[in-house]
Amino acid sequence: MRNLITVTLLLCTIVVTAQDKTTRKEYNAYDRDGKTIVAKVLVSSNLKSHLFLIKSLQREDSSSNYITTLYFGNKETGPLTDTRILLKFSKPVISVMPHFATAFKSINGLAEDHNTYTFKAGRLERDAGSAIVIYFTIRSKDRIITEISGLDGILQ
Repeated sequence: MRNLITVTLLLCTIVVTAQDKTTRKEYNAYDRDGKTIVAKVLVSSNLKSHLFLIKSLQREDSSSNYITTLYFGNKETGPLTDTRILLKFSKPVISVMPHFATAFKSINGLAEDHNTYTFKAGRLERDAGSAIVIYFTIRSKDRIITEISGLDGILQ
């Protein structure tokens, strides 16, 4: 009986360990200078979104605010379904504005603390001939680094 219990516990441990094998990779996205980190893309191996970070830019405008622009897309031609993007900011932001051709059942919102932004869409269309599906314009008082979840990586 003792051997049966030991074997059962060992099998349960193996099953639980196998389920925790989800790998998570982190990629840095740099500004035009190639040195300044603008974003960190966190990729989970068990989620496939078919969406990639294409380009990231950060500049200071005439009113001393920083404007960060993040472009997302892929090399496919069809629409994307069940898009879920989470943006976490290193410092509070003033506003986040998504730009996309057409979205069906979209939910987007900046959290009350202005440190996170959630975007969800049932279906996203792209402009004809464009690799870009959606881009975000983020306005902040300080230079920020944006942590992005819900992508498959960085498209190069």
